[in-house]
Formats: sequence, C-alpha cells, structure tokens
Amino acid sequence: MLPNDLAVLVVGHGTRKPSGQAQLMQLVEQMRQAQPLWTIEPSFLELATPTIEQAIQTLSQRHFQRIVVVPILLFTAAHAKSDIPDAVEACAREHGITVTAQTPSLGTSPELIALSNHRFQEITSTAGQLGCPASHCGYGLPSACAAVCPLIGKTHQRVALAMVGRGTSDPEALAHMHRFTELAAADRAVEWVSTGFFAGGELSVDMLLEQAASAEAHGQACDAVIVQPHLLFEGELMDQLRSKLMRCRQEYPDREWILARCLGADRALANVFVQFVRSVAETL
Repeated sequence: MLPNDLAVLVVGHGTRKPSGQAQLMQLVEQMRQAQPLWTIEPSFLELATPTIEQAIQTLSQRHFQRIVVVPILLFTAAHAKSDIPDAVEACAREHGITVTAQTPSLGTSPELIALSNHRFQEITSTAGQLGCPASHCGYGLPSACAAVCPLIGKTHQRVALAMVGRGTSDPEALAHMHRFTELAAADRAVEWVSTGFFAGGELSVDMLLEQAASAEAHGQACDAVIVQPHLLFEGELMDQLRSKLMRCRQEYPDREWILARCLGADRALANVFVQFVRSVAETL
C-alpha cells in the first residue's frame, strides 16, 4: 500500500508508432491490475502523448503531492541518468510535487531473461502460431499467416543468433547488453552468437548481420539466422530491422532469416516494475 499522497509516474521512451504506444499503455494496465489501489499514470519522454508534463498536471489536479518515477527502460544510460529525471523534476517543481524516488532499469533481471528466451522459443518452435503478430517478421504474409508461414515445421541444425540492441554512448550500458546476450544465449541451442547496435557500440547492426550470414559451425555455414531485437516496444527501429532482413533474404537466400518479436508488454515485466516501486516505497 502506498501513502495516499504518493502516485506512480511511468515514463516510456516514446514512439510515433501507435502499436508501440499501445504496448506501453498495456504494460501500465497490467501494473494497475497487479496493484489496483495504486494510482499509476503513464507518460512518454518524447514523440507521443500523454507527455510527462501532461501526466504530472493530471496528478496535480488529483492532489498528489509526491511521485515515484518508473522509467520503462532496459538499461541505465542517458535517458535514465538525465533526460527523464531532469524533465520530470522540472515539471513536478512547477506543480509543487516532490519526486521521491526513481526506480532502476531492467538490466539483466531473471524475469527479463526469461521473457527474452520465450520470444526466442516462440519464433523457433512454432513460428507464426504462438502470439506471433501477422507479418511482424517482414514476410508480408496475410493476416492468416500462421497457415502459410514458411518457418513452420522447419528444423535447423546450425543456428546463428544475432541480438540487436538500441545502442548508446554509455560504455556501462553497452557492457550490460553484451552481458545480457551471454546470459540469454546460455539457455539456447545456438552455434554462434553476437550482439549489434543501431547506434553506438560495436558491432553495428549491418556488420552484425553480415557476420551472421557467414557464421559457421563445425566447418559448415549456419542454416538459420535468428535476429532478436532486444527492444521493449514496436517502433521505427523494428521497421528498420524488418527492411534489413528483407535485404538479407535476397542477398543470402541459402539461409533462413528469422525475426523474433520485440519484448512487448508482459505481466512478468509489469510485476518487476511493481516490485521496483515496492522496494523504493519501503525506504520512504
């Protein structure tokens, strides 16, 4: 139970893509279902509404005096260290609200590794059938794609795993992404694994895909490349990744190119963020 004057402000990165915005809202709703007596207000740092300012104004009108900030972030980099806390503090000050705490990023939590492994399994074992959105992989299949998906029923002897992160200039966050890949890949039957980034860090996504295309196991080329985005929600980066895989399928048709889903909203993640709030609330 939180004090009556304390609310939870959830802050997502933001995207122009409605499906990505909806995933953040779904995660917030899952948090509310887990803690129906809490006031949990969603917001976006950029590119979408409600903005941080709009969310704080809503909480002010409901007479909340304190907030716990919950950044929906994978790793602790610039957004967690400065962008979100600075924006929240400036808006909260205008409305006479005190920012009491900010919860940590997900990092390499066991729940996140488990969800990532589930995204891997759903696309490798029953692609298109276990919650795989129609055409999410970029094949351009119809809404009933599960019936015609070229991946269903196929087994692969030599699998290369390409993990893709957003990227950052923060070396600690980059190291955490590499560590996450190691932990997640330990539970997967893959012959080759590496990590790439859209911006910042080594390797670039293009270099990662090029290396995955030539990856070998036991002297033979891998027959499947599973590309897994370590991204929370749908957005422009997912669309870029789909386009890159379409080119890979044309340039390297002798390999199966498989795109996993982004992490998306999930009750396990919602429970992690709820526990983060509980932990900081105990210190107030």
